[in-house]
Amino acid sequence: MKKAKLILGGGSAFGLAHIGVIKALTAQYEITGVVGTSMGAIVGGCFACSISPAEMLEMALDVSTIEIFNPLTLDFSRRGVFDGKAIYRLFEEWTKKRMIEDTDIPYIAVAYDLHRQITILIDKGPCAAAMRASSSLPFVFAPQEMGDYLMIDGSVAHPVPLAFADKVPGEITIAVNVLPLASADAEFYKPNTKKGKDKLNRYEVLLNSLMQNQSFMAIQSIVNNKPDIIINANHPDLGFYDLKKAEEFYDFGYKAAKKAMGEYSEPDFAAKLRGNYEKLLERIVNRH
Repeated sequence: MKKAKLILGGGSAFGLAHIGVIKALTAQYEITGVVGTSMGAIVGGCFACSISPAEMLEMALDVSTIEIFNPLTLDFSRRGVFDGKAIYRLFEEWTKKRMIEDTDIPYIAVAYDLHRQITILIDKGPCAAAMRASSSLPFVFAPQEMGDYLMIDGSVAHPVPLAFADKVPGEITIAVNVLPLASADAEFYKPNTKKGKDKLNRYEVLLNSLMQNQSFMAIQSIVNNKPDIIINANHPDLGFYDLKKAEEFYDFGYKAAKKAMGEYSEPDFAAKLRGNYEKLLERIVNRH
């Protein structure tokens, strides 16, 4: 088997597709290192601890949203809606309190430090703390304090952390993007009196706004860092808040990975796909 390093992007519930992607990839590749951000760091941390895709799917199905977003875990420091202690305990349970230094393959979680205002690559310490730091979604969860670091979701700077692929071993680089592709389209405002179809709550407004910016950054990362294989595993019919639909994300991720592996065996496919990304990025940058 060829040895591959796996780069897992963020995307809230979209990131559950990573589980199905890993199921498909491990049939053809030996994963020798993983770099993940946000949900990619959660799934990647579990994988580095030798938790199988089947076990990860079962854990995802067992998680209760009331357990994560429990009114008893409100953040009274006012740095987030929830203090994140419940999800931290969950990560400890999943990883059996393992240290990153003792994982079965090299693992890096990508977070962002508000004090230093730079990205932090967490490659040591408790897996649970790294997973919690990397997935500390601003406003929703309080930042994760680690010494003098104040960590938030790594996706704010690196939604697909390809820039750090060289920090883990592997013969080829496989990147997984679960975000919707940023649109290069624009249109002029048309005055009307219609009411919108959907009412978004504050959480959805925030996530929608973050995802749009991160989608653009993900394309930049793919164009600039040129992975050997790109897997686009964004489920078009589900949303970033559909945490209870883990099985649907899993199935979609599995099929997306199988499709991508088949396509990359075709002559010139990789070059053509990268060319499409470059054209999309150019259109977004130059739109007016």
